[in-house]
Amino acid sequence: MLQSLSIKQFAIIDELEIQFADGLTVLSGETGAGKSIIIDAIGQLIGMRASSDFVRHGEKKAIIEGLFDIDNAQEAIQMLDHLGIDTDEDFLIVKREIFSSGKSICRINNQTVTLQDLRQVMQALLDIHGQHETQTLLKPKYHIELLDRYADGAYDKVYTQYMTTFNTYQDKVKELKALESADQALLQRLDLMKFQFEELKEAHLQENESEQLEIDIKRIQNSEQLNHALNGAYMTLTDEHAITDRLYELSGQLQMIDQIVPERYAQLKDQVDQFYYTLEDAKHQLYDEMNQNDFDEQMLNELEARMNLLNNLKRKYGKDIPELIIYQSKIEEEINKIENYEESTAQLRNDIHQLSEQLTVDGQALSKERRKVARQLRDHIVAEIQNLQMKDANLEISFKPYDTPQNDGLERVEFLISPNKGEPLKSLNKIASGGELSRIMLALKSIFVRSRGQTAILFDEVDSGVSGQAAQKMAEKMKQIASVIQVICISHLPQVASMCDHHLYISKHEKENRTTTTVQELSGDARIEEVARMISGAAVTELTKQNAKEMIEQNQILHP
Repeated sequence: MLQSLSIKQFAIIDELEIQFADGLTVLSGETGAGKSIIIDAIGQLIGMRASSDFVRHGEKKAIIEGLFDIDNAQEAIQMLDHLGIDTDEDFLIVKREIFSSGKSICRINNQTVTLQDLRQVMQALLDIHGQHETQTLLKPKYHIELLDRYADGAYDKVYTQYMTTFNTYQDKVKELKALESADQALLQRLDLMKFQFEELKEAHLQENESEQLEIDIKRIQNSEQLNHALNGAYMTLTDEHAITDRLYELSGQLQMIDQIVPERYAQLKDQVDQFYYTLEDAKHQLYDEMNQNDFDEQMLNELEARMNLLNNLKRKYGKDIPELIIYQSKIEEEINKIENYEESTAQLRNDIHQLSEQLTVDGQALSKERRKVARQLRDHIVAEIQNLQMKDANLEISFKPYDTPQNDGLERVEFLISPNKGEPLKSLNKIASGGELSRIMLALKSIFVRSRGQTAILFDEVDSGVSGQAAQKMAEKMKQIASVIQVICISHLPQVASMCDHHLYISKHEKENRTTTTVQELSGDARIEEVARMISGAAVTELTKQNAKEMIEQNQILHP
């Protein structure tokens, strides 16, 4: 949950500190006082797009900082661990600095993170629901996401199977289209590939050949110096003062000592013998090397010519020898594919046909599972919206086949609603009013609030276009949601304000010829006064105060 919020030099806000608590918190105040600006500031903490317009006029930067309790927010904690951010404490400090240039810096627990990382972590903690999100309910694409989320993994295995088949099917279709688009350019490419393949084939490329060529060329080029060194080394082992002869003598002496003093010098004799045999082997190797080390000008020319060929190929293709070997194999496959065009396309068409049939099977299995869950979700939504003063409303979840398989299945999912008895089911964007949409979205929030794992939800005038009994029911629904997670709500409705656990009043005033926003927590008579203002919308009378007091007291009894 959001525990505290610090806002500095943001829009018309000079400096503001707000403490939040769990339960239902309502933000109220006159239009233009800065309520939505506070929501915008919180939005910056969850990764919404920054703008230089957010920086208070005349200032260099705006700073928003929030303290969040992340106890039990497992999804967010896992993301933080993945980012290497310490989560030993049960709280998180999130900071966003927005500069007048429009750039911004994001920090979590004083560690700089990307905007994308901030967005992923914070959207697992906090959900901001505004009028814009209500409009997303009109998009059928959003409906299938809601259905899948409600399933809570019930058909993950079936969905994964469908996606695997779909992706393979798509790859084969793309491959076939690429072959079918063969034209003169492709034939020219075929000629080029054939030339390259023959050139590389004739080179008989071998891995590590360049390294061995360098060794052999260096050997021949330095044969004179090598011979001199070989002769010197060989003479050291074979002249009248040869080391091997002296070691042989030493071994005999040690053997004689060992006969007199048993075992004390046996190990030393073995080591001397080992040195002797090692040097004897070295003597024979040096001799063989000397006999093979004649300068061979023809061999040198052949080796240098081979090296030049390999270097030219590496420069020409921009690849080293192992890469050229792979490239040769690759273009050979491509040549075969193009030359066997008819065979390749026939095979691909056959693969696509089989995959299409499998895709139908997998898609139908997915649709079957979705329809089971859809019936449960439909009943759940209807129960919720009827509880929100839409007693005669009916809702169905429609399944209509796509023209072609899509990455989310074979069928389009859409919520259809009949808000009043006797009216046919129609798309939400054709029948639902703003108030009806708000209630439907609130119903969905109450359904999904437990499954999303978030710790707080912010409603930005979600009760717009609602009044009377519907407003009371929406207030009760927000209170119900607030029993699960923290709810912060901007509202103009007295029904919602009278239901809240905490009431924050937002106002603006002039300070040093500048407009600024302040926040005051209301209680007692001050809260009654504000609820009365929300009831009357104009002058507050003793009657409206009495009504406000009764609303608050009644809600405290009925919805503690």
